[in-house]
Amino acid sequence: MPNKKKSEKEQAPKTTDVAIPEPQTPEDELEQLRQIVFGAAQQSLVAHITSIHNELKQALSTQEQKFSNRIDKLQQSVDQQFSQMDHRIQLLDKTHDNTEADLQKSLAGLASEHKSFAATTTHDFKEMDKSLSHESTLLANDFNKKLEQLNTHLEEVSKELSSSKTDRKTLAKLLATMATNLEDDQL
Repeated sequence: MPNKKKSEKEQAPKTTDVAIPEPQTPEDELEQLRQIVFGAAQQSLVAHITSIHNELKQALSTQEQKFSNRIDKLQQSVDQQFSQMDHRIQLLDKTHDNTEADLQKSLAGLASEHKSFAATTTHDFKEMDKSLSHESTLLANDFNKKLEQLNTHLEEVSKELSSSKTDRKTLAKLLATMATNLEDDQL
């Protein structure tokens, strides 16, 4: 076996610095002809396509940057408007809360005043009722006393008038008798 290996090595061609051209296929030859005939135009076309591609990439990058800037500005504007709106809402909420608190305080104050006023009014009515009852009792007692005094005085006057009528009649008779006696005496 070792002999076989040597023989393969010996059989293998020795590589030299000279390249041996490989046989060309018809496609390779066609490609070489194309390169010769259209090579300059193809290179110019490829260069032009590459240039247009680079310009489009640059324009697309510029547009993308402008679009990104516009979106950033729009986002900042939206954020700013949301912030302002949130601030306004907070102010309105605070104002509403303050107004509600003031109304609650006013309502509590009014309820307290109402209770106080109702209690005072009830007390005043009770006091006025007591005072009126007392005054009416005093007036009734005073009226009854004066009525009794008037009745007593009326009875006295009535008795006096009754006795005075009797005295008048007696006096009239006496005067009539005197007059008669005087007449008789004059005659």
